[in-house]
Amino acid sequence: IDEESLQRLGQWPWPRTRMARLIEKLRDAGAGVVALDIMFAEPDRTSPERITGDWELPREIRRRLEAMPGHDAILAETLAEGRVVLGFAAEQGLARDHGPARPFRFVFSGESPLPYLYSFSGAVTSIPPLEKAAAGNGAMNFIPDSDGVVRRVPLAINIQEQAFPSLAAESLRVAERASNYLVKTLPEKGAGIQEIRIGSITVPTTPRGEIWVHYTKPVPDRLIPAWKVLAGEAPREKLDGHIVLVGASAQGLMDIRFSPMGTVMPGVEAHAQALEQILTKTYISRPSWAAAIEGLTILAGGLAVGIIALSAPALVSACITAAILFAAGWGAWIAFVHYRL
Repeated sequence: IDEESLQRLGQWPWPRTRMARLIEKLRDAGAGVVALDIMFAEPDRTSPERITGDWELPREIRRRLEAMPGHDAILAETLAEGRVVLGFAAEQGLARDHGPARPFRFVFSGESPLPYLYSFSGAVTSIPPLEKAAAGNGAMNFIPDSDGVVRRVPLAINIQEQAFPSLAAESLRVAERASNYLVKTLPEKGAGIQEIRIGSITVPTTPRGEIWVHYTKPVPDRLIPAWKVLAGEAPREKLDGHIVLVGASAQGLMDIRFSPMGTVMPGVEAHAQALEQILTKTYISRPSWAAAIEGLTILAGGLAVGIIALSAPALVSACITAAILFAAGWGAWIAFVHYRL
């Protein structure tokens, strides 16, 4: 949902009837799964029943409007046709009366993974008729680093001592036609999560149930403007058999994230890139021994620089220091590029 789509079709939020038509168009083009990185937390304010309640209308017009189906009901009927995943936003603060819908089950192998998952007290969800009709329901949350960059995407989170999948994980579950998630913890007690199995796919994770995203450079062909889909102009080969994620790239809709590539991106793209690397098995990892190696490298390099500085001229010690820094950076680059560390 980009700037041009908003210019052509009108401001956000769009009527739920238009969202239903977008989903139908994607299904007609052969999309395997449609995942909405969007919440429908309140009833549609453009629906006929809302208009009859808010506006002073002639009796005949009111009668005709009341006879029309509500926009939320139309969207719910579209969702009920299957293979659509909704998103919800986990939050910290006051606990809500009920959590998100759970059209899935979590099975644990080993000790409970719940203490290792990122924990939340509640969630903002879509309205119940829509949640009930959807085939899946996943968390849209990211856990950015202190600099605001999204480097990892969680596959599962903890809400009130229950495990919930992320939007990416739930999209994959629905695509795999699976019912369960199998979360396996490491054999050593207190070591955290080892992997999460989704259907036939096993995903190695960090101890907190995340994956490090191996970002690529921007690929314009990944994105299809919503207006093209609605106009029937989207190329079928980009949709047929694919997991299609629907989200916002328009600046005013505020779903913009920082990537390690030094650019900004739509939040939905982080979910898409996480899915892409799961499906192509191009993971990157941070082994448990990485911190020890980094510490030893800093200690040995610092001692070497100090000793050289005491026994060599300033220019020589400066050159050697630069060489050590270059070697450390080169080693890190080789580890990333060739060994995906």
